[in-house]
Amino acid sequence: MQVLYFIPRYDRSAMGNRIHAEIIVEWRRRGVMAEVLTLSAGSAEITSADEDGILVHRLPVSSALVLKLANRALDIVLPYPYLAGAITQYRRFLRHRRYDLVHVETAFPLGLVTALVSAQESPPIAVTLPGADIMDEPEYDYGYGRFPAVRLLLPQIFRRAAVLRADSPQIHDLAIQRGADPQRVVAIPYNITADSFPPAGCTLTVLRADSREAIVVRHGLDPQRPLVLSLNRLHPFKGIAYLVEALPHLLAQGIRPQVLIVGPNRVTPRFGDYGAYLRRRAHDLGVMADVHFIGAVAHHQTLQYLAAADAAVVPSVAESFSRVVVEAAAVGTPAVVTCTTGVSAYIADHQAGMIVEPRSGASIAAGLKHVLTDSGSWHTMSARAVAMASRFSSAQIADELLGLYARIAPIPA
Repeated sequence: MQVLYFIPRYDRSAMGNRIHAEIIVEWRRRGVMAEVLTLSAGSAEITSADEDGILVHRLPVSSALVLKLANRALDIVLPYPYLAGAITQYRRFLRHRRYDLVHVETAFPLGLVTALVSAQESPPIAVTLPGADIMDEPEYDYGYGRFPAVRLLLPQIFRRAAVLRADSPQIHDLAIQRGADPQRVVAIPYNITADSFPPAGCTLTVLRADSREAIVVRHGLDPQRPLVLSLNRLHPFKGIAYLVEALPHLLAQGIRPQVLIVGPNRVTPRFGDYGAYLRRRAHDLGVMADVHFIGAVAHHQTLQYLAAADAAVVPSVAESFSRVVVEAAAVGTPAVVTCTTGVSAYIADHQAGMIVEPRSGASIAAGLKHVLTDSGSWHTMSARAVAMASRFSSAQIADELLGLYARIAPIPA
């Protein structure tokens, strides 16, 4: 079986793409070959190269003046800067190659790109819905679904797909609301990478103790106070402001955590510089001394931050999944997660953390109070979290995807 793995951006060194590379490697072990197809704004022609053992094709989506003009014209209606180039170059690419299946990351834009090729000219299409492509959160500058033209096209994209993979039960239900056939949608979460688990030969107790010591020294923290971690990009839909707003509630009850906000900053039309916004909230609430803005860190450092924390908080207003919660679980750190975050369904199934209401500092504070002050519950949730994390290994998710794809293409025995 030959699969074309179509993804907007592919960089093996980037954390977001390494999960895909591990899936492809796992498929290869099962006799399924896959090549990556991705977009490149800087190329003049289609390029193909072996990248760490995976053949990667890059489409030149803005290579000529005519494509640049077409991209700008289409971007007025459909908010993606390289859509016309992607449509044109994808058609050209398929003329010279044959695959048994196209795995497509996102209903928009790439699902639309593939849907515009007739069934006679294209292999069967399997569309993954990572959430941002269909979600609609205009108040927080998030989701392609907030654009009317995209919402109008989604049902047509869904009909063109042979199967749809939602990354959580939440996105499964949203896809159906957006017009997907319930018989074609299956919830299969994203995997976490092998290096998200404790290194071989290192016990969890030692990993957590060593990580905590390193983080305390690195940032000049109080070793006696709890560590609460937010590890996400600083974007309004992540709801990090509500974590900041939880602190006065905790301090009023004599609970004094140190909050580490780790992740790259973002600027959005409604909020402007979100990192600056968060700092203003912390200052206005009188908790600046308790909040530490770390900025972006390299992926190889994230396990250390997660293992050092007493709790990880994902206070998203709306989020399709959240791998951070699973990565925290892999090193025994319970999470406090809003019920509007897709991973909350898995946390609930395993009783591996606290699920709270969104957009509420008081609710997050209540969840954190339980995690930080009830030692028995913390140890129970930590153990359950570790057990849960194995469900998200690359091998497990690769098998689940092949089980779904067996409906539409021959899978090697």
